Amino acid sequence: IARIHELKTAHYEGAVNSGGVALRPGVLALIHEAVDTGLHLAIATTTSPVNISALLRTAMGPDWRQHFVAIGDASSAPIKKPHPQVYLQMLQALKLHANECLAFEDSGNGLRAASAAGLRTLITPTRYTSHHDFGAALRVLPDLGGVTLPLLRRWHEAAIATTSNTRVCVS
Repeated sequence: IARIHELKTAHYEGAVNSGGVALRPGVLALIHEAVDTGLHLAIATTTSPVNISALLRTAMGPDWRQHFVAIGDASSAPIKKPHPQVYLQMLQALKLHANECLAFEDSGNGLRAASAAGLRTLITPTRYTSHHDFGAALRVLPDLGGVTLPLLRRWHEAAIATTSNTRVCVS
């Protein structure tokens, strides 16, 4: 199993280095906008550190880590999504409450993990996950192209207002 994982990782790195795997539309622009405005970013994934590094090093350069306050991955959060472990770790590292953050996911398991941690979540499905149930998502978008921080803030604030105005009556 370890050897198969090594081969898969080598194949993934090769695909990233050859341009076959890249960040999805809008992701890099949104990262730069967030960094430029002083937002704290974290990565909450259950993939390997090697895969994260390969993708972000290629997209952002060798100093990509400086843009993220915290990185949670398979080495620090061994319980895979849909368990919220990695999100709970990142909220703790950021010292933020879930209501102060947004998650970005592409799968049903990712949405369930983020939701279980109390995070509102934007979904950009892939061709492999487009059939998943995204009913609990804040928004489902084809990609993040054209998505800006002011737009994200409006969506987030509207969701918080809707939630806080909801009254539960028990009789």
